[in-house]
Amino acid sequence: MKLIKNMIYSTSYQLLALILPLVTAPYVSRILEPEGIGIFSVTSAYATYFVLLGGMGITLYGNREIAYAISDIKKRSKLFFEINTLRGGSVLVSSIIFIISIWFQPQYQNLYLLQGILIIATALDISWFFMGMENFKVVVVRNTIIRIITVILTFILVRTVNDLWIYILLVVISQLFSNLSLWPFLRKNIIYIPPREWKVLRHLKPTLWLFLPQIATQIYLSLNKNMLGVLDGMTAAGYFNQSDTIIRVSFTFVSSFGAAFLPRLSSMYAQGQTEDVQKLTLKSLDLSYAISFLIMAGIMGVSHTFATFFFGKQYDQVSGLMLVQATMIIFVALASVLGNQYLLSSGRTKEFAISSLWGLVVNIALNLMLIPKIGAMGAVISTVFTEVATTSYQLWVLRDTFTLKEIFHGVWKYMIGGVVVFIVLFTLNNNMTVSALNYLIQTIISILIYLVILYVLRAPVNSLVSPYIKKLLKK
Repeated sequence: MKLIKNMIYSTSYQLLALILPLVTAPYVSRILEPEGIGIFSVTSAYATYFVLLGGMGITLYGNREIAYAISDIKKRSKLFFEINTLRGGSVLVSSIIFIISIWFQPQYQNLYLLQGILIIATALDISWFFMGMENFKVVVVRNTIIRIITVILTFILVRTVNDLWIYILLVVISQLFSNLSLWPFLRKNIIYIPPREWKVLRHLKPTLWLFLPQIATQIYLSLNKNMLGVLDGMTAAGYFNQSDTIIRVSFTFVSSFGAAFLPRLSSMYAQGQTEDVQKLTLKSLDLSYAISFLIMAGIMGVSHTFATFFFGKQYDQVSGLMLVQATMIIFVALASVLGNQYLLSSGRTKEFAISSLWGLVVNIALNLMLIPKIGAMGAVISTVFTEVATTSYQLWVLRDTFTLKEIFHGVWKYMIGGVVVFIVLFTLNNNMTVSALNYLIQTIISILIYLVILYVLRAPVNSLVSPYIKKLLKK
């Protein structure tokens, strides 16, 4: 049950970072307008490069290493001091390079400086330690409180198009305080280890292997917006940002499971339970399929009306972008399980890194070809094929561990459910007035239909969740 609870907490934690800003999105989109949103996304994307340089793969690496040493307080304490010191050094280097780089960018320089607060926040992020300890609750609760306050302040303080700097400040300060709020809970979980016992540099090489896939992934996410801003303008970048936001919020339901499964799988692998790790990975895959096909079908079914309803009439071009970009959710789900969960927990970091680098190469090539011709839609198509390329490589390197039959067992059942949900939603959406209430009604109907189809077809996920449902009913 602890794993299930951590999955819930992990999903909440990942969704929180995306959903609460999404709550303000209809308001902010109308206040700041497409150009303001484009400026925000481009400056944020630029700062993200340096956040990644400062983080240097430590979040995933630290999570895994703490999970390996979860029952040894001295070992995990030593790991904490070593890993955190390494991050402090990398953040210092990253901050210096960032300040020098924006010196040569007079346009939006003050906004870049505000976004730079995120780099400082990175040095204070110790969520990886608590996730490795499988203590997701302390992370989620603190973040929830701070981010809700941020949402309230956004509605109060962001009033005109000239308040873009206030919006940026609220976003970055909330992250800073979220990270600071975890430190008081640290002393109960570690003991003091003298600096003379630290071996900081031994973590440099393994963190760099994890840094490569993270930087590759984030570069392609940020590069789409930056290249759109340069090749097609800030408005196009704003359209893409809104579509991308909706899609990434939706697949967080799937990818967030990886954060909960990683420490558990890492701990099992360290104990030599290789077969159990493979079985749990396949169960995670079934759960990911079940959720991702429903979400993909749901977004595609309402995409033609949702964008203008949610963001405003100025964002009508976002509808088509959402329809196409939703197809990437399935591939993200597959890569999350095979890459973030299995490859990392089993120590196959090199293969994980190469898969992300391959995706980056595909992304850059397609962006250069498609963005000048079809603008934001080119960035969307590039994003989808990037995920296809990454997932395909992971399938290939894991051919010695899982057969294609094991990986795609029962997928057709989820696919049928998704197709039916899409048809139902598309029909309802065309025959009902557009409103929040009707979207809610359509969502409930779609979920019920999907669950019935999975039950009738006896989808593999049924055997995974039924024991927990029975336990809840007995209570």
